[in-house]
Amino acid sequence: MTRATPYGRAAERIVDLALAVFGTPAALACFVGPPAGLSLVQQGLDLAITMNRTDWQMLARRSGACVVEDAWQESWLAQHPLATGPAGIRFYAAAPLRNREGRQQGVLAILSPEPRPQGLAPQERARLQNLADMLMAEREAELRPDEAPLRLVEAERALRQRDAQLRNQAHIIQEMDHRIRNGLQMISDMLCLQSLAGQEEGLAARLNAAAGRVQAVAEVHALLQSQPGAGRLSARASLEGLLCPFRRLWQGSGRHVRLREGADMMVSALDAPRLGLVAWELLANAMRHGQGNVTLDLRADRMPHRLRIAVQDEGSGSERLLRATASTGCESGFGLIRLIAGGEAAQVRCGPPTEVSIVLDLPPAG
Repeated sequence: MTRATPYGRAAERIVDLALAVFGTPAALACFVGPPAGLSLVQQGLDLAITMNRTDWQMLARRSGACVVEDAWQESWLAQHPLATGPAGIRFYAAAPLRNREGRQQGVLAILSPEPRPQGLAPQERARLQNLADMLMAEREAELRPDEAPLRLVEAERALRQRDAQLRNQAHIIQEMDHRIRNGLQMISDMLCLQSLAGQEEGLAARLNAAAGRVQAVAEVHALLQSQPGAGRLSARASLEGLLCPFRRLWQGSGRHVRLREGADMMVSALDAPRLGLVAWELLANAMRHGQGNVTLDLRADRMPHRLRIAVQDEGSGSERLLRATASTGCESGFGLIRLIAGGEAAQVRCGPPTEVSIVLDLPPAG
């Protein structure tokens, strides 16, 4: 622990609390400016040996509210001594410390030498800012002791209100995902029932295909319901949840469907349904027109924020498959997933095994 601050005891408590709340191996509070110049409280890694005064001042003034999942991928932090020095920090998340006039005077940060692809959920970001606000209230109470009781009461009231708002928002989001999932499930069931009502074979197949697409989106909302307020989801976790209902639909086929170990990416809650639709459509096509067991594979693309989704079956492929994947219209499933994925055509490699893949454009998850 390094301390050079008039509010050392309060800062120590809050830094320790940040360690306990977020489970990172290190946390720090850093102030610049009057009355003490540079003030630092840190716990965990011995960061002081890696940093000079200028480094600390840059950190305190530049990094406001931010979450850096991997410092090596963030230009302003990749060359900072936090990342290049002995501490080797990869994950960094900070909340600004602002005075009553709104000027930033420092940061409260949590750190780790391991990258953290999942970042912080919105509730966690708000919690880190709550701790920063508590620390700032303690500091201003030290500087203005006559105002301390009133400031503490105001700070506690604001924290209670913010916590209540966060709990209410999380409950509303969870309830929305629950209702959306139930509504989509009902639509999927109705389409399946309609396909059984003596329809001609082509129409029944189209109804079943539409039911499957609705089911794919419903399963993504089931995952969102289990993680209320999550801004991002693991692509692999989304698809693992998707495979369970997909296998149930084809359980009488005697064929196995599995997800191969491979790449992963954090996708936004808005993009997760796109991922599910594309994967479901490729899997359904392989089951309808391919042969043998089916494997779903995720692969990192050479370009950032892109993910290749590939499905293999044990058949030899066909000329019909090649023509279908080149389709640009929505009359085929391949035309639909081309629009959903971002416009790029699916690629086919005839076998055995036969592989159909497409690249999904995913905006950076915020």
